[in-house]
Amino acid sequence: MKSFRVASIYFSGNVGVMLLSWLLYGIGSAITNPYLSIYMKMLGASSVMIGTIYSLGMLAQLITIIPGSLLTDTIGRRRSIIIGTWGIAAATSLYVIAPNWQTLLAVYTMNSAMAFYQPALMSTVLDSLPTNKRASGVLMVSVLPQLPMIALPPIGGALIGRYGLLGIRMAYLASTAVSIVVAIIRQRSLKETLTVVRPSLPSPRELLRSYDIRASISKLPSEARFLLAVMFLASIASVPASTLFPVYVIYRLNLSTVAWGTMVAAANAAYLVMGLIMTLYVDRISRIRLAIIGAAVMAMANIFGFIPNGLIISLYLVIFQVGLQLLTTSIQSYMGDMVKAEGRGNAVGLLIIFQLIGQSIGSYLTGISYKLNALSIFVMPAIVMAAVTAMVVMKARASDSQ
Repeated sequence: MKSFRVASIYFSGNVGVMLLSWLLYGIGSAITNPYLSIYMKMLGASSVMIGTIYSLGMLAQLITIIPGSLLTDTIGRRRSIIIGTWGIAAATSLYVIAPNWQTLLAVYTMNSAMAFYQPALMSTVLDSLPTNKRASGVLMVSVLPQLPMIALPPIGGALIGRYGLLGIRMAYLASTAVSIVVAIIRQRSLKETLTVVRPSLPSPRELLRSYDIRASISKLPSEARFLLAVMFLASIASVPASTLFPVYVIYRLNLSTVAWGTMVAAANAAYLVMGLIMTLYVDRISRIRLAIIGAAVMAMANIFGFIPNGLIISLYLVIFQVGLQLLTTSIQSYMGDMVKAEGRGNAVGLLIIFQLIGQSIGSYLTGISYKLNALSIFVMPAIVMAAVTAMVVMKARASDSQ
């Protein structure tokens, strides 16, 4: 009975709704995300332009995330999520009809901009979890939605292999349908967690004032500001694995799209199992030590990237993703511990802002460096994450000595 009560924390209420909706989103993502870079290339984009497209998309999200944090702490988590989710559903439908990479750039930018409600999502999860289950809860809602990635990526690859450009458009059509279902579920099931909710939208002056990032950062304790720096650097290092890595595997290692999809599925199956096992232990480890483990694992994973073998490359995907998830879980749960609910939207929003700035810079650098040397997608993350590991170790030692 005790185990049942513990498990119910993750599968009921708002956390359960978020888990279900992210799991459904995972279905659409599993057949599209592994091939987005390929879609760009099929429409004529170069490696530099692919990196630039990702960078501009992240910049668009950055611009809207800032007032999105204000909306999260004023009009509430629920309203922000519902508006944003319907916006994402509408934007996803446009991927189906993009005629060229320039249009795809516009669609990707629009889709990214509609993700302004991201602070509301994680704030809802953090608000709904008890402190002693926060790390495992964050990890649970991050890992379980990866379940579709175990079986569905080869389907996306098969669609592209058989129908070419039409195949990936069909995949995005299916993703649009899933997005509409998610929007309906969230609108009907989510409950507001903010105690005081403003009935009206913030004024234009308030929205403009929200762009004063320095004021927002000054509201955070010093430990939280350190987390922003860690998130920024880790985000730079995480970009190659999600942007040009598929291009490297298919066009440098000469694997088929089906083989790449199968590789992604196998890697995610291993990651899912490891992630579920980790949920049993993450709440027993201090946040900062969990961050050290995650950063070190991310740094070491890049060693496998230098070996041009499908199985070894799959290991790289698993190990790097596990390290990134541990580090992200540590940062998010630690931030949730330090900041009260009424300021949590601002804190989570700042994490996302620094993440996006890092990803935007990382995307551009990845596109440039990949053109010079394809193996740079492993060298750069290894160097950055080694530096992050050293930073967090020094921070842990300084905290222990106080």
